[in-house]
Amino acid sequence: MSLDIFEFLTHERIIFFAILSCGLYTGYTDFRHGKISNIYVLFLVGFGIISQILFINEGSITVLHSCAILFGGLGLSFMMFYLGIWAAGDAKLFWGISLLMPPSSFIRSSETLFYPLILLVNIFILFLVYVIFTSVLKIPLRQQRALIFKSFMAQLKQFPLRIPRVLAYIGIGGLAFYIPSRLEVRLDMVIQITLFIAIVFAFNKIVEKCIPQRYKFAFYIPFVPLAIFWAIPSLLQLGSFIVFIFLLPWFLLMFGSFVQLIFTKEVPIDNLRPNMIPAERIVKIEEEGVADRYTKIVAGFANPLQDGVVADVSSEGLRREQITNLRRLAATGCLEEFGNSLLIQKKIPFAHIIVLGALVTLFSQGLVYSVIKGVALNQILEKLKFLFY
Repeated sequence: MSLDIFEFLTHERIIFFAILSCGLYTGYTDFRHGKISNIYVLFLVGFGIISQILFINEGSITVLHSCAILFGGLGLSFMMFYLGIWAAGDAKLFWGISLLMPPSSFIRSSETLFYPLILLVNIFILFLVYVIFTSVLKIPLRQQRALIFKSFMAQLKQFPLRIPRVLAYIGIGGLAFYIPSRLEVRLDMVIQITLFIAIVFAFNKIVEKCIPQRYKFAFYIPFVPLAIFWAIPSLLQLGSFIVFIFLLPWFLLMFGSFVQLIFTKEVPIDNLRPNMIPAERIVKIEEEGVADRYTKIVAGFANPLQDGVVADVSSEGLRREQITNLRRLAATGCLEEFGNSLLIQKKIPFAHIIVLGALVTLFSQGLVYSVIKGVALNQILEKLKFLFY
């Protein structure tokens, strides 16, 4: 039986093999040498742009939708790099793969047409699984229980003060959903979430700038009824929502604790080297009559807008001048209470996880949980058979 190579290499198969081969190789170079060559990323981006043109010609997507994928994927990539979550190579790899993904890979996701976000969610679901699996293998059970209990108590201590603030954010941010519904305008879920975040961010900035700390708790109270009016129609749902806003931060705090334990290490200031990536932020305390006082903030992402930052979580890593400054502060005793050390990130194989997230998205045809919810195993096997035979 002869094989026609042109019949075999359909567009979808070429995309699959491009992601698999180029993605796995860049993942290898990233893990082995700590960098991803631009030539491979440029290949993915170039092929991705060509694919977008083909998708438009075959009527799978519109020009406007393709532009949203092109620039939206770039925006997500830059955000992940800007916040210090991904290195530049990982961010560019994600952008190239997001351009390559065919629209058929998202037909089971009706929540949004912004495909790069679906891909990003799948990647972080896989990262969560990776962290859980690694935790089981590397962290003793007693230490796991201690981390869970510690994060629970920390959340329990802060929770009463957070309830009015979170409900106020829901009430103010609910404008992003309430106003379009009153105007009978249907917006994509991503656009509404973006508007929600922008409204909450602006509201928070006004509160931080204009309301003294001792009055903030009372200031949030009048906005709580807005949340109940727009988003929480019954007392039962209100109770469920309060439980949810307790569990979600607790989970994130607990998850961050496990990530910190697995993927970070304490390094003495004198042993710091350029390009090492901090896992915490050192900030100078600006108070009248207080000189040369610093605080450490364990952080999962960078905060470039914060003032007085000496070292921050950055995918670019520490620069020589930063290391020189840290050593000067250590020599003068400013960092003595922190043991004259800095928490440094170990290598996280994000490139491999990005590639695996793309392949899972191809087979699940949307969010990865749809495999459990509605995609039978035989459908996945049929997809594999289509790609290889």
